[in-house]
Order: sequence, then C-alpha cells, then structure tokens
Amino acid sequence: MKKRVSITALVLSAALVLGACGNSAGTETAPAEGTNEASESTAVQENAEAGDPVLKDGEMTEILVTFPGISSAPASLAEVEAAINEEVSKTMDAVIRLNVLEWGTYTDQTNLMLSSGEKMDLFFSYSGTKDYVNKGQLIPITGMMDTYGKDMQDAMGKYIDACYVGDELYGVPTFRDLASQAGLVCRKDILEETGMDAAQIKTLDDVEELLKKVKELHPEMSLLVSSEPKRGPLANINRGVFDIIQSGVGIYMNDNDGHIDIVNTYETDEYMELAQKAFEWNKKGYFIPDSTTITDVRQDLIKAGNCFGYIGNSHPGTTTQETMNTGMDMVTIPLTDRILTTQGVDFSQWTLPVACEAPEKALAFLDILYSNPKVQNLFRFGIENKDYVVNENGIAGYPEGVTSSTVGWTNESWITGNAAIGYAWETDPENVWEEYQKYNDTAEISPLYGFIFDSSKVKNEIVAISNVIDKYQGIAEAGLNDPDTTVAKFNEELKAAGIQKIVDEMQAQADAWMAEK
Repeated sequence: MKKRVSITALVLSAALVLGACGNSAGTETAPAEGTNEASESTAVQENAEAGDPVLKDGEMTEILVTFPGISSAPASLAEVEAAINEEVSKTMDAVIRLNVLEWGTYTDQTNLMLSSGEKMDLFFSYSGTKDYVNKGQLIPITGMMDTYGKDMQDAMGKYIDACYVGDELYGVPTFRDLASQAGLVCRKDILEETGMDAAQIKTLDDVEELLKKVKELHPEMSLLVSSEPKRGPLANINRGVFDIIQSGVGIYMNDNDGHIDIVNTYETDEYMELAQKAFEWNKKGYFIPDSTTITDVRQDLIKAGNCFGYIGNSHPGTTTQETMNTGMDMVTIPLTDRILTTQGVDFSQWTLPVACEAPEKALAFLDILYSNPKVQNLFRFGIENKDYVVNENGIAGYPEGVTSSTVGWTNESWITGNAAIGYAWETDPENVWEEYQKYNDTAEISPLYGFIFDSSKVKNEIVAISNVIDKYQGIAEAGLNDPDTTVAKFNEELKAAGIQKIVDEMQAQADAWMAEK
C-alpha cells in the first residue's frame, strides 16, 4: 500500500487554508489570525534547538535555490539573500544562494542543469515532477518530511497527496490557485475604451465582440498572445471541459454516470471547435504573428504595447500578478468552469534535484519558506521600505516613486511556497487568502481527482505522441492552417504513434482505481 505523509489536519500553518481535497467540496475552514507574526517556533527551529546534528553540523553548506523571474539579476538580489541568510542562520548551518533565471529560457536552462548534473539544491517546477522522476533527476523526500518538512505537511494538508509518483513524494505543492479556470487577462485601459464592461463578457462569443471593437480602435495591435510557449492563443479555452491526465488523454469533467471513459481529447468535437475558432480569429488578425515560435514572454509583449492580453489561468491573484509583471493595469475575466484535478495541484512544486548536496538542509530551508513569515515576505516582496512598504492595515505596496518597472525585487505568490503567511498586496482584496480558499473549495472536482497514472508501460508511445503533439498542437491552436485538414492529420499521426495504447492503459488503471474507492 502506498505510504502517505502523516497529516494531522487539513488546516494549516498561519493563514493557509485549503478546503476540501478528496471527492467532496463540503468541508471549509477559516483562516488563522496573526498571519505575519512569527510568534510560534517552526519545526526547523525546534530541531535546531534540540541540537539536530544534520542542521547544526558546523558546515556552512551552500543551498542553491533555482526559480524563474522577470530578470535574472534583480537589483535587490544581494540584499534579499543577506536578509534571508540572517534569518536562516538562526536554525541551521547553511548559506542560501538565489538563482533567478528568466522566464523565457527557464525550462531550457533547468533541463540542461538537470541533465548535466550541475549544482542545484532546490528547483521550482511548473510542469509537475513525473517526467523528471522518470529520468532519475529528482530525490524522493518521503522519508525526510516528518523531520524536516513538518510545517509544509501542516500547511498543505492532503494536497500533498497529489504530488506522489508511485510510492514516493518528490515535491511539495505551493499555495495558490489549486483549482483551474481559464479567463481573458487584458489591459484595463483598452477594455474601457471599448465601452464594454467585464461583467458582460462570459463566453467566447462575447470575447469575439470585444476583440472586434479593440481591433477597430487599435488596428496596429496584435490582440492576443499565447500564454504558454509553443502553444496558440486559444490553448486554454477547453479548460473546464476536460481533466487531461497525460499527453492529451483524459476524461470529460462531467463524466459522472458511474463509469469513467478515457478519451483522446484531440479527437473530440470540443477540440475541433477550438481549432475552428482559432482559424477564424487568426484570419481576422486577432492573434500575434508567429505565436507558436515567438520567444518573448507574454508580460513583455503586453508591457511593450504590442498586445491587448491573453487567455490563460484565472484566479484571485491574476490581476495583481499581471499588473506587477506588465506595469499596466490589467483585468481578469473568467470564461470557463472552475475544476480541481490532480494535475492542477501537482503543477507547481518545489523539488530536490539529484545534484542536491545536502537534502536535509535544502528541505529544511523549504520548510522555513512555508512557515516563517519574515522569510516568506523577503522572498516574495524583497526589502521592506525599499522594494515595498506596509500600511497601517498590514497590506503591502510599492514605496512612493517605485513601480513594477523599477522595483528591485519581485516574485509571484504562486512560486514562493506558502504565500498566505505573508502580506497581501495593495491591489488584492484584503481577504485575498480567503478568496483563494473559496476558489479552491467551490471548484468542480474531477471524477479522477487523486488518480495518478503510471505511464511506465507506455513510455515509448508517450515519447512518440509528444513529437506529434509538438508538430500539430500549436498549428491547430494558433489557427495557422485549415482546421479540418490539420486536426485530421493530427489524429491520424497520433493513432500511428500509439495513442490508443495510452488510452487503453489509462482506462485499465482508472477502472482499477475506481473499484478500490
């Protein structure tokens, strides 16, 4: 039987509150008080005070923490490192080094680091862990969690269960939008120019009406950019329809008639409709040219005035996140149903690569990031009174004269571990963490939530169809060619590459999993 991390409660450290996690959204909890007061000792502190010989070994071990950011050399980097190390030195013998890699090259650079065995002690993954585990690139942390990751267990509760691969835990999810919903994220000033109200926009037809108005007002502008590399601008529009488990194979979210039917989602009517809409919109000039090959990240394109927005993930912090990243006032308009899936939870995780020199210390630092408000605020906001200030209500914001374009440090809450123990930002609602709780608690739960697909029997087929997906997916979702021809060829080559074998294997595993429930 699979060994799970011991969890005493679903409710968390400090203010982190995540509700229902199994197959019912019925249980909700209230956030704790005193989010930013480090009044209680953390598990790592207790270990250190007890004379833990691993944490206090007299060796100042360097812990290289690798994660993505807008700039690889933020102005406040050295100060943030120094302040974090001052706090960390109280609990263990280690020196934290922050390795920020630019978003546009992050995946390629980290893949190279992982494959070459280059030093990297903590690594933020926003594509899950399964592929890295299959390549032998990550260290299992299951046996260390009770000693060096206890606060993370308390903070993330049962959501950690979505991050196992086989019997082992390889990463810890971050507190964020654990549910998933697609929405239009766009410039507020241009939306207001059109005379349309965000509340009016609920469907793709409404978005099309909006884009038509924007194109008339700004004929020189490329309206929509892709939210993901190598994908078309409509890549996310079927979010809410499917729980996609592996390489385009999954189930309909409304598959609740008592029997789970695994499908190739690229062969569905919904995918054809997506491709047809993409083709129409591309012909009308609504997409940025070369949307599948452009290397500039979406925030930079919007900041440069080249794009109106994108269709991507929509959650309570999206507006703040993208306003900070683009330097422009942004608006988020939900477009799809909100769903909770295993893949949605294990999407973003902190992991330990095999090159990690001191796994216990690396995990202990991660535990501090999930439990120490001072370290969390440093990692997310930078230096107080330089990169941010805190008002009388305990809300963070930019100091006078500082903007998102000039600030010396910025980080996104969904990356920083347990952001709920830190400050809320001035453009967020004061109850933003409660909003996240509600967002997660009220999502439609996938019939296969908690199911983890073992792809070991279809490894060759997954590699083969990934090449086919790379060849056709971007073309279809960017509307570059006739959809009838493109989608037909896409599925023809998927079948030749063995997608049906993946469907059959997943069906067998899903049937067995459902029978055990």
